[in-house]
Amino acid sequence: MSLRLKTIFGVALIEAVLLAILLSLTLNYLRTTNFDGLDQRAFSTSALFASTVKNAVLSYDLATVESFSQELVSHDSIDYVAVFSDGGQLLSGVGELPDDFNPSRLERKSSEVNDGIFDVSSPIEEAGINFGSVWLGYDMSELNAAINDAKKWSTFIVVGEMTLVALFSYFLGGYLTQRLSELRDAADVIAAGGRDIHIQDEGKDELSTVSRAFKNMVDQIKLSEGKAERYYRELEQANATLETRVKKRTQALLDANNQLTATNERLKRTQKKLVESEKMASIGTMAAGVAHEINNPMASVNSNLQMCQKYLATYQEWLLQSELMHQKQITDADKEQLARWKQENYVEYLDEDFNDSLNDAMISVERVRNIVTALQQYANQINQEKGMRKPVFLDQLLSECVSNLPRPEKVQVSIAPTLSQLPPLLIHQNDFRQLFTELIKNSIQACARQGHEAQGTIEISAEETEHHIIVSVADDGEGISDDNLTRIYDPFFTTQPVGQGMGLGLTFAYNIVHSHEGIMHIENHGSEGTTVLLTFPISILANTANDTASNA
Repeated sequence: MSLRLKTIFGVALIEAVLLAILLSLTLNYLRTTNFDGLDQRAFSTSALFASTVKNAVLSYDLATVESFSQELVSHDSIDYVAVFSDGGQLLSGVGELPDDFNPSRLERKSSEVNDGIFDVSSPIEEAGINFGSVWLGYDMSELNAAINDAKKWSTFIVVGEMTLVALFSYFLGGYLTQRLSELRDAADVIAAGGRDIHIQDEGKDELSTVSRAFKNMVDQIKLSEGKAERYYRELEQANATLETRVKKRTQALLDANNQLTATNERLKRTQKKLVESEKMASIGTMAAGVAHEINNPMASVNSNLQMCQKYLATYQEWLLQSELMHQKQITDADKEQLARWKQENYVEYLDEDFNDSLNDAMISVERVRNIVTALQQYANQINQEKGMRKPVFLDQLLSECVSNLPRPEKVQVSIAPTLSQLPPLLIHQNDFRQLFTELIKNSIQACARQGHEAQGTIEISAEETEHHIIVSVADDGEGISDDNLTRIYDPFFTTQPVGQGMGLGLTFAYNIVHSHEGIMHIENHGSEGTTVLLTFPISILANTANDTASNA
């Protein structure tokens, strides 16, 4: 597969995955918010209507009951209204009534509706005595049509976006392959023995840098081959002179000639290895530039690994030269040449540079792994089954969260006595532990950003009202800017430096509060700090939940 096709398929695949995730999250959010809104409106209307017709049912005023039913069914979204006595007698029925009023027709949520009508019912009670019930049927055709339209338009937008990405990838791949083809043709010319190449190196991008490095490599090869040829001619001339005088020389001169010939062969082998080493180093530089152009997020890993390859090649060359020097009688010139080569190639720093490069590569890979892990964790939190809720004392859970979080000495965390007065909450314990860990950690970071001298205070309190439990986490640290306030719940949005935060803390917190039927609200006080208010229905109390189950 060509580089152009790889570029098109790679970019298109990434875009497709991201658009699929965005489309799934958007449609899921749309369905959830619309169905939740309809559930709340339907059950509230049913309960309110039951309260409205209660007096008329108690007085058996059927005309009034009928009038109320007619008025309610006049709303576009209500398909029918039915009022029954405690004996099951139909007192009033308006609209398109169903064939039967079996309790099995009732749905707990609008998302469970299969027949297009959301059937809800509320009892007519007075002083705990049941005097009848009301039935309402909500027409869901408009809501379903709106959701289907949203799916259709979302699919259309995704197809259009993928088309634009494919076109962009096509032209980008064409640009890259054109420049790379020039480099490939030039490499073929060099492999065939030619040294005259013509490649474009204008520009300031990475490919232009690689082209210039390639031309420099060719110039170095020419220079090295010229030196080698000159040395070879000089040695050949010396050999010829020695051969004409060999008969007049002693055996010692013959040994010297043999030694010179062996030295010449070693020089040619060493020169060949140096040329190959320079080729590999230049190709490594070219590969690093291309990798940076094509895949910027992995540039750090790619660059560090190529540097490690270069260090290893230098190590191998150093060992080879040392071995060659030990196999012959070392002259002062050889020692000087080896010392100069060692200094030019920075052999003394190879250990430190090699370890630094490996550590940088491992840090970059770890960063990528953390991003993938965070994505998996975010997907698991949305989709996994939570199991049964259990009663948990909130003050004990908060104390555990505070003790497990490291914080500077200047930051103080206080838990108000009102939390110990709360009854146990019926919650998912691990979710609430993560919820308050994220909130307290954010407050600690906000207080720590004030400076070394400023003292930070975090106060956690709770209030029980008639219908709600309100938990407050307030700090006097650095507040949230107005630009960031609207984005704090977005996945992977963070104001922390790169590598110090994934931007999922408040996203997790929001989802946990929402899954417990709660509301999360953030009050920004600027330089005076931030307050996070968590409002839960009173039914979250374990004793309230048990009383409700007993009454039912």
